[in-house]
Amino acid sequence: MKLAQGEYVALEKIEDVYSRIPIAMQAFVHGNGLKSYLIGVIVPDPMQFAAFASRVLERRVDAADLQALKELCRDPRIADSLVVELNGVAAKSLKG
Repeated sequence: MKLAQGEYVALEKIEDVYSRIPIAMQAFVHGNGLKSYLIGVIVPDPMQFAAFASRVLERRVDAADLQALKELCRDPRIADSLVVELNGVAAKSLKG
């Protein structure tokens, strides 16, 4: 697709790159030709997300406690750490 500033992007390639990280059970990328940015949604794998959150928070997070996992999705420390990981993956596999 073509973004507002004229840049062409392959949404499927971006989805493929991000779905390869262990924490991502599913990745979805959406674009609008009238906007200069994309929107991405990552659906985390509960087991991998619990392990990731445990590393970030330095405490045990139970993968079976779905309510706790849901709340952790809103935790800025988790979000910031996930963005760092996603940026690292993007730097290795995507251009621009």
